[in-house]
Amino acid sequence: MRLKPLKFLTKSVVLMGLCAVLFLMLCAGELSQSFAASSSKQVQPAGKLAFQFKTPYFQTRLTETSPWTELKAADYGRAGETVKAKSGLGELALVTTDSSGDYWIPGWYTTQAAKSIRETAPAYVSIAANAKLSLTPDSRLKWAQPNQGMKLIALANWKDWVGVMISPREWHKDDKVFRPVLLWVNAKSITSKEAVPDGILTRSSDVPIDVARELTEIRLDLGDSAVQVQKLLGAPDVKERSANFAHPGEAMKVGTTWRYERPQAQFTISFSEQGKLMGWKWILPANEKLELGVYPGSNYGFAYDFIATPAAFTLNSQPVWKNQGNLNYAYLVGSTDQVLLVNGDDGGFSGMHHDSSIYAVDRNSGRKLWQVDAGFGIFNIALDRSRNTAAVYTEYDPAKKKYEGRIRELNLKDGRVIWEKQLSQEQQVRMYAVKDAVLLYCIPASDRDTGSLTVLDRATGKEKWNRTLGGKQRVLETAAEDPYILIQEGLKLRALSPENGKEIWSVTGKGEAEQDPQANAYFSFGNVRLPLQPQPSSRWFLVGGQWMLLDTGSGEVLAEYAWNRQERFETTNDQRYILVQRSDGLTDYDSSKVKETILYDVFGQRSIWSLPGKAVSGMFDQDRLYVVLDGLPAAVDRYKGTLLWQMPLSVRQSANPYTLDEMAKTRFAALPQHLLLGYGSDLLVLGKQDGQVQGRLKDVLMAYSEARYRNGIEGLLNITGNEIYIGSSNGGLARYNAAELERLLR
Repeated sequence: MRLKPLKFLTKSVVLMGLCAVLFLMLCAGELSQSFAASSSKQVQPAGKLAFQFKTPYFQTRLTETSPWTELKAADYGRAGETVKAKSGLGELALVTTDSSGDYWIPGWYTTQAAKSIRETAPAYVSIAANAKLSLTPDSRLKWAQPNQGMKLIALANWKDWVGVMISPREWHKDDKVFRPVLLWVNAKSITSKEAVPDGILTRSSDVPIDVARELTEIRLDLGDSAVQVQKLLGAPDVKERSANFAHPGEAMKVGTTWRYERPQAQFTISFSEQGKLMGWKWILPANEKLELGVYPGSNYGFAYDFIATPAAFTLNSQPVWKNQGNLNYAYLVGSTDQVLLVNGDDGGFSGMHHDSSIYAVDRNSGRKLWQVDAGFGIFNIALDRSRNTAAVYTEYDPAKKKYEGRIRELNLKDGRVIWEKQLSQEQQVRMYAVKDAVLLYCIPASDRDTGSLTVLDRATGKEKWNRTLGGKQRVLETAAEDPYILIQEGLKLRALSPENGKEIWSVTGKGEAEQDPQANAYFSFGNVRLPLQPQPSSRWFLVGGQWMLLDTGSGEVLAEYAWNRQERFETTNDQRYILVQRSDGLTDYDSSKVKETILYDVFGQRSIWSLPGKAVSGMFDQDRLYVVLDGLPAAVDRYKGTLLWQMPLSVRQSANPYTLDEMAKTRFAALPQHLLLGYGSDLLVLGKQDGQVQGRLKDVLMAYSEARYRNGIEGLLNITGNEIYIGSSNGGLARYNAAELERLLR
């Protein structure tokens, strides 16, 4: 057999490819022509169709007998977008989208004729009683008005046709939002016309909220200018910094968010720095169930929140200063009387985590003093308040784009390197501290392998001693205020001298060795760290099957609490009391099935009272205990356990069983007459006496990222004396004056 030269084969492949492309183009052209001619002949096209105007996606194929309830858009195709056509039937084409599957579209919107559609200023119109509404101009698909004399809103013209907005009969069902569509009527059939006044969302507007909402759906689109938007909506009530628009791994892109606040609804709309629309959100009362982040289509820039708690109006609060970081999340992690330490995080996790940082901020001015970038690698920080230094460990160098273990002792005020040490990357390393020493703990890969502990002199970085550790030995996290190194193995916890490694004291637990739940990334069980305060000398440790409140200096057991698989507890701001959450079932603790919460006196070894439900983030203030009870802020009589108030909830059902649990983003901060709490995406102000929502702080976007619950609870809201420090999910860290804020609320 004689083989053909390669060049002839190549020419044949190219020729076949060109024929295929021409065939697809001809088929797509045939479909477009069939739409333009309003043919009822079935066509089987292949290829892509390009939208010439905003086009509705229908879930079902419309016919002349389709009920009015089917006239609703599941999504829109934007002008300039293309979709793949699967089949055509008369005026409709079945198309497939990359993100949402298959839909039917009016094919006329993909023809050259649709390029001539012109948007017009919204106007109320009435049409003749015998007039019918067409799917497209000259369409064979027509429907009579369901209500004679109904007022419609005209939004577009094409030759002598007028496009009018048709509202879905049922626009929100289950987890879906349906959008209005344009139908067309001949201009001769219009009997009256009245302009819709500009500023449809201003407080003086008489445009119904549902009409305003539908106009934002059908009229506003990505890339619209702020000037266009303001003409339609009017001037906003509030302007704030927006959320970050950038994707993980990109530099932050923060623009401006406008807020429109009306008693029955709120609307936010965000713009880039260039003044182009990036997204919007409607915040509406929930009718049947609490739902957050419901998207009307495939574009996640547009969303709905259906809330069951009271809406909050914005307070004109002003910070003493505000520092803007360069990553999404800003968590306070430590402080001295002059410097604040902040953890910046991009919010990603697993393979989507790209950047994190540690930086120092001047406590008085808010000025950034220095920053260490850690990329996507593990990092640790150990603050030494007595020396005014911070030891920073990073395993990855984002500038060099490679793993390079490194520990630096930095001057807090200017970031000057006092000493530095390179580390090998043979094992995972964690860095902790004790008084006058830095600890490097190489974690064993398994219980069968060995790890190591290296102790460095805090002043010089020189090694004092090192020790090989068995696979079951664990070095526990300690801080510079702790005098001794803590090592746990099975039922035994030992304290070692940082000078020579000799044992100073030890305690032995009872029962079986249990896994300490304090490392769980989604809860704040056990000890709560307060970044504005030094590490306390006594803390809770799980030793075997026994919780022990230990003095880390003497090893004295101050209190004990027996381990129970169905229980978890949190500490409060009074060391004497813990909040014990007890769940149903015979196996392990289940946070979604907590049946009661017990206030327990650890020194008196007795339960004070129990409360139905799950209470977390407890804070005592005089004769009250403020908690988040089943996801809602509440006040409880500290002596009797009676519920004094709880934030009202309009509906109990939730689209997600964890939605309410995840609403509280911080612990409480107490002012003389008010409480602060990160809740939802806002920093709320509540009245202490009755829990009424007084408002939300301006320009504070509140959230923690996935697997960063403890970072949020501990680092987003902190108060000491007259100073309030508030982190955010758009890179900001702000200081507020408590007395000024209280005066604003009077």
